[in-house]
Amino acid sequence: MGDLSTGRAGAKLNLVLEVLGVRGDGYHEVDTILQELELADAVAVEPAAEWSISVGGPRALGTPADETNLAMKAARLLATRVGGTPVAITLEKHIPAAGGLGGGASDAAAVLRLLCEVWPGVTPGDLRFTAEAVGSDEVFFLAGGTARAQGRGERVTRLTPLPQHDVVLFIPRLTVDQKTPRMFAALDRYPFDSGSVAEQFARERPQRVSNEVTFNAFERVAFELFPWLAALWRDLEERIGEAVRLAGAGPCLFWIGKSGRGETVAAKAAGADCEVISTRTVSPR
Repeated sequence: MGDLSTGRAGAKLNLVLEVLGVRGDGYHEVDTILQELELADAVAVEPAAEWSISVGGPRALGTPADETNLAMKAARLLATRVGGTPVAITLEKHIPAAGGLGGGASDAAAVLRLLCEVWPGVTPGDLRFTAEAVGSDEVFFLAGGTARAQGRGERVTRLTPLPQHDVVLFIPRLTVDQKTPRMFAALDRYPFDSGSVAEQFARERPQRVSNEVTFNAFERVAFELFPWLAALWRDLEERIGEAVRLAGAGPCLFWIGKSGRGETVAAKAAGADCEVISTRTVSPR
């Protein structure tokens, strides 16, 4: 019925993730440093007679192909706001689902950007309003790159892009239902963070990042929800001889370091009970 619009939806890492407290609206206040990765889903949007979404690709498992998909939610919300007509959405998944890498939110943001090509008159304000209504990481993914996100994640400040780093992701074979809200609920039993780590990172803008300078509040409670993760974590650190960290709300783990070292780290991790994915950081669009 019309031209096909295509784009990429990159994964993300939380280089810093502090949880500051519970907000009056039920969300948690966060202060986080986000970094987009080269690992990405392929996204396509095309005018259609009726709404539809299809999901394929090597890591499609766990991604809904119905109205609960964040990309479909985003398209429907934007259509209501601007009077958009039905589209067919196609997702080719390369980002593992429910791992803490932001694939669902990134797909939603990519669809919003592509709908600017399909529906005339869509403004940046329309995109931001819709992204914020869908979730917490979608606003970051509209621009990507390196950024600090505050509030519940919707207040995004672009930061000087990092020089390219290698990243190795370690994808466990298990996850849990309702992972993120359960992780936040577990954190409520502990003292909250101050935001000082994210503030220092944003102020000093380090040129080189390693796992020793990253921080994730969810590591305090990760083994409560993922008791099997401790053995994998320990095994990976023994194999590569360096620290690994939790990605977002998990259960994926990651290593980040100097460009050119990722291939060696990935090779050392071979044989661990997880999928190993080598990727890199990217600059903003």
